[in-house]
Amino acid sequence: MFPTGPAAVPVVAKGRIMRVAFRFIGLLMAALVLAGCVNKEPEQRAAFIAWLQARVTDAPGAAVPALDPAQRDALGDYADHYAVLADFDAVAAAAVRRLTRALEHGELRSLAQLQARHDALQTDRQALDEARDSLRKALAQAQAERAELKQPADLRPVYARAYDQAVTQSAARLDALLQVAIAAVGDALRAADFVARHRQQIVIDAESASVRDPSVQRELNQLLDALNGHAAAVDQAQRSLRALAPA
Repeated sequence: MFPTGPAAVPVVAKGRIMRVAFRFIGLLMAALVLAGCVNKEPEQRAAFIAWLQARVTDAPGAAVPALDPAQRDALGDYADHYAVLADFDAVAAAAVRRLTRALEHGELRSLAQLQARHDALQTDRQALDEARDSLRKALAQAQAERAELKQPADLRPVYARAYDQAVTQSAARLDALLQVAIAAVGDALRAADFVARHRQQIVIDAESASVRDPSVQRELNQLLDALNGHAAAVDQAQRSLRALAPA
């Protein structure tokens, strides 16, 4: 038999309170799970589109800035999409530095300078070859990584413009400048090597030089003419680099 006296009431009431409490806790846990599963992708995508427009497409020639932790968090998974641009830009920036240094060393006004910079020219030629190889590898890597990206329809055209500007155009521009520098430094190095091999026939002082052997004079003049033939292209390359170099 079930108890029917007054003592039975508190027991029943307590049981109901506990069931209500458990039900409340269950609802609270469900709410917390739902709160943890809020889809932040639309907000992150909007932030990424705004970032690309402000920092890349609307700032041609500017460096692609690295993300700090807060910015990476704001972009979510799209930070990896941005890294394709930023990683290439880091390689491009290194190429600009090497180009600038090589072209500065290539400003030669006398045979004395050419002779004194022989070792620097060798170093620059190697650095330029490495910069060109690194740039081409970085471009291939960026192309491969971009091909793997999955992007919503509204992001694709914005990203395509940013990629074209920060990667495709930058690579083409720098590759052309590297070709100019490699050709100029190569001819300067050939002339410096020639002077070093014929130092018994070529007398050099600070501002002038004389050549004892007419055949050596003719060959030296040909080498110097080839070197001087790069002057206009080198001058244009230096102006382009000044525009590319960070302030």
